Amino acid sequence: MVEKWGMVALLAAGSFWFSGNARAQFTGNLTVEVSGLQSQEGNVCFKVFSGSPGFPNDNDSAVTRACVAIADNLPEDPEAPFAYTFEDLEAGSYGVAIYHDSNGDEQLNRGALGIPVEGYGFSNDAPAVTGPARFEDAVFFLGNNTTVPIQMRYPQ
Repeated sequence: MVEKWGMVALLAAGSFWFSGNARAQFTGNLTVEVSGLQSQEGNVCFKVFSGSPGFPNDNDSAVTRACVAIADNLPEDPEAPFAYTFEDLEAGSYGVAIYHDSNGDEQLNRGALGIPVEGYGFSNDAPAVTGPARFEDAVFFLGNNTTVPIQMRYPQ
């Protein structure tokens, strides 16, 4: 009888250990490929969100973010998109907002009416017709290794 309960305890402990490890390893890399940059000046700034609160503007609501100098990170192939990889994100739903920070101030600059004067883009090419894109339109699922293309848009 003691052997039976010992085996049950051992199996239970093993199950907890295995399930904890499985969750800890369920992460992936997110590569964002940016097309349509109008110049090599400044930075591309990325914000990754796991929900709609704060999307796409609030830095503090982003799961992670980065501003990357374009000139220092150009792809070898001039036809290839500009790319940046976020490593070890938990698998799940995300939305990405980017902007071309052409003057290097790490802000999406806007004109008098609040319309961006620098290039911007969203995952899933989410529309931003009368205001910022919605998270629901930009959302995608991050698995093991996920690549998300984003086309840069510039004001007319």
